[in-house]
Amino acid sequence: MTLTDFKQTLLGLAEKSHADKIKLLGWYLHSHKGMEHFRPSDIRGCYEKLHLALPSSFSGYFGNLVTRRELLKNSSGYRLEHRVREAFDQRYGTREITIQVTELLLSLPAKIPNLAERTYLDEALICFRQGAFRAAVVMTWNLAYHHLCDHILANHLTEFNGRWPIVYPGHHKRSPKSVATIDDFAQELKESELIEICRSAKIITKDVHRILTDKLGRRNSAAHPSSVRIEQLQTEAFVDDLIKNVVLKLS
Repeated sequence: MTLTDFKQTLLGLAEKSHADKIKLLGWYLHSHKGMEHFRPSDIRGCYEKLHLALPSSFSGYFGNLVTRRELLKNSSGYRLEHRVREAFDQRYGTREITIQVTELLLSLPAKIPNLAERTYLDEALICFRQGAFRAAVVMTWNLAYHHLCDHILANHLTEFNGRWPIVYPGHHKRSPKSVATIDDFAQELKESELIEICRSAKIITKDVHRILTDKLGRRNSAAHPSSVRIEQLQTEAFVDDLIKNVVLKLS
């Protein structure tokens, strides 16, 4: 995880005291840069990279943290005291899959030109990082579904409109229907119906159809009041599957 990415996982880093910033940045250097010890110059470098206002001097803050036994000092430099580091590990430590999912979301803007999809992506990333997993599931689904609709409009509109009356003839009893804009999808079709038409028209593969159908059910569980718990592991799998196997495959 880069220093900038780490900053984005923290709310209000700039407003924290210098003592707290030193401990947090020290933990970052331990955990993400593999540094057993760090020096004031290392922390200063972090401040400068993040454009944080510097204190008049770091020495007083380091001295106070050593006195409070939150930092330990030896000839190699400083390191966080075990209990301080353990507390940060529990609060900010991330598993490899979490890092992968975060980096996957962060890499998408360069691959997604659509501004509406970028909005969904930004909100999904915020929700995921802050542990709002129900919301992350909903926003990731919105991103993937909107991407599918854009894919139809840009590449398969004729096939979609041609297959619609075959798959759902009842929709066309009063008069023939077709879609031409993104809003038409929401007005005329349920999400499950759109996915089924795409499968029948071979716009998506059977595997993508299965993934979308499964994830729609999970989205519904997350979006509607229920006793179903949405945990981090479930959310990571949901995001990873939709982004890799739907958004990127239909690009």
